[in-house]
Amino acid sequence: MSMGFDQILAPLGGETFLRDYLGQRPVHIEGGAEKFRELMSWSVLNRLLGMSTIWDAERLVMVLDKEEVPPAAYLGRDPATSGRPAADPSRVKQYIKQGATLVLNDIDQLTPELSAFARTMETALGGKVQGNLYQSSKRRQGFKVHYDTHDVFAVHCEGEKVWPVFQGRAEDPIAHPIFKNVPQEAHEKAKGELWKEVRMKPGDLLYLPRGQYHYALADDGGCIHIAFGVTYPIGIDVMSYLFERMITDPLCRRNLPRGDAGALAAHLGTLGERLGEVLAEPRALADMQAFQAGYRYQRGSYDFPELLDPASLRYTVNGKGVRLIEQQGRFGLVKEGSRQAVGVPGEVSGMVAWVLKRPGFSRAELDEAFPAADKATLDKFIVDMERMLLIAVVA
Repeated sequence: MSMGFDQILAPLGGETFLRDYLGQRPVHIEGGAEKFRELMSWSVLNRLLGMSTIWDAERLVMVLDKEEVPPAAYLGRDPATSGRPAADPSRVKQYIKQGATLVLNDIDQLTPELSAFARTMETALGGKVQGNLYQSSKRRQGFKVHYDTHDVFAVHCEGEKVWPVFQGRAEDPIAHPIFKNVPQEAHEKAKGELWKEVRMKPGDLLYLPRGQYHYALADDGGCIHIAFGVTYPIGIDVMSYLFERMITDPLCRRNLPRGDAGALAAHLGTLGERLGEVLAEPRALADMQAFQAGYRYQRGSYDFPELLDPASLRYTVNGKGVRLIEQQGRFGLVKEGSRQAVGVPGEVSGMVAWVLKRPGFSRAELDEAFPAADKATLDKFIVDMERMLLIAVVA
């Protein structure tokens, strides 16, 4: 059974977390040994590692005494992968016995429970969620003092681990070499005083805003935690949007003036004015709202044998607190408590209104309600509504 956001943040609760902690300060939430039992355990980890052909140098990383183990030391050429390098279980186990930290990257779609957890987090936080598993033991420190370039929700699943968290926090770092290649001595200087030494036990959750300095140290018996990293839309995404929009504008394709500082300054001023005009357009606001609404990873599932007969698929509607509005012939979706609307094309506004009036529907019912719409339009409508998490296939 999937967990809701309030359950994940219990006993603190989702509303309190969003108001008092998200993006502001770290928090340790004690949850009880059984809280994340279905999400990850030693038996689930064993099962995942048994899928040996998927664990290459990018997805399986080993760290010993704060340094990465060279992949060649634990990879082999598996005949099952046509000779492609994959983790050699015997070599991996040797390093684990020495106290190496085992890192499994991008595990958030490898089980239904992990995928559902990540989807819940994405819906509540409005960001992309990616999960990495860390298995460590013998009080060996895997990583040096560092910060992450994304928010971290560390979910503790087995054993115990101490997290020294420091007061120092880098200002909004992102996944760019400028922030990824900071010298270690600079981290040591910037970490500041110890904020708290957090002892994590099964069922606990530790939230660290991006940029918060920390490291972790496992107890002798071994432990597992999953670090769910969350990234959000930022100003640089607006720059990317402008790049695509301005390709069609001759002003932005024109050569820059050469040899005349005054002419260059004037041209730059004109460019700035034009960019400002574009961002002030209602279209830009609607486009960025749609970008925010769809800012998450695709977590599609397959529904055989129903997949072979799409008309039999049923969908549940997640439209609580969402309503369709119209102003001067333009349509938009507004969430309760917000004044911002996500633009809706006029040709599908009727379908959106139809969907929001019911708790669920089948594809056959949608087809019957809109007989004039062609199959391509209906297919795209379903995909768009799923991407915005307004509907979901009933399992």
